Amino acid sequence: MSLGPVSEPSSGGMLKLFSDSLSLKAGTFFIAEGESVTGPMRSGLKVGVMLDGRQTLELDDRPPVMIEGPALLVAANGGEHIQQRTGLTGGAVRCALMQFELDFVAREFGAELSRLLLLSGPDDAGLWVRPASAELRALALQMAECRVGDSLRSFYLAGKALELGALAVNEIIGERPVRPAKLDARTREQIQAVREILEQSLQEPPSLSELARRTGLNPSKLTSAFRAQFGTSVFGYLQEYRLQQAHELIASGEASIAVAAFRVGYSPAHFSSAFRKRFGISPSALR
Repeated sequence: MSLGPVSEPSSGGMLKLFSDSLSLKAGTFFIAEGESVTGPMRSGLKVGVMLDGRQTLELDDRPPVMIEGPALLVAANGGEHIQQRTGLTGGAVRCALMQFELDFVAREFGAELSRLLLLSGPDDAGLWVRPASAELRALALQMAECRVGDSLRSFYLAGKALELGALAVNEIIGERPVRPAKLDARTREQIQAVREILEQSLQEPPSLSELARRTGLNPSKLTSAFRAQFGTSVFGYLQEYRLQQAHELIASGEASIAVAAFRVGYSPAHFSSAFRKRFGISPSALR
């Protein structure tokens, strides 16, 4: 694999690598609240990690997909589509965004890309959105900060981009793409309230019926609308958020394993097994 000639970032800030087969943008960018960008979606594989901020992504006339950092976005596109991205919060946003051309990904990712395109449909575009794992967040942050000299920047970013792309595809392969249902504004507000309650009640999360009572939804609608908005179940989201928060507490040295487990609502015995299942390592490996 040859790095190929390197094109310097254009006014849009995209770095071209591997003879323009990979376009990459990483750093801190400023976006105004409500700002929208509309244009054709490029064919190929897009992988992005948004470390902070909130935005929506709309394809053609489909309902918008909510992306709230830290989040992973993967898009596999084999057709012609129009996309619109709208910022919901203004200010600085750190992210790493990569666009791999179809022929390049077919050579380097092989069967995995074929599986993604098959799930999407031959001429359709599939979107996968989920909370970004600690490993993906760390890679995106390294790319955004890029602490190497200018002469080595392209080599550094190319390596990180391939690593992040492979890990991202490995996480979502086999999952069906997001097919968002159209939620009215009131329901979206209620579902956002559910998410906020969960994130503020890690030690003693409310039951589904209690969440429904507090947000004015019935349990059935809450369950289906939450999955439509976030691509996972209510308590699937809670478990992922708990483990991600614990990972940060332990890795940063802010808390011991026992304290981190307590803060996110786990008993030490259950925490270790859940942590290992999610990240593939024991909590002690982070110390």
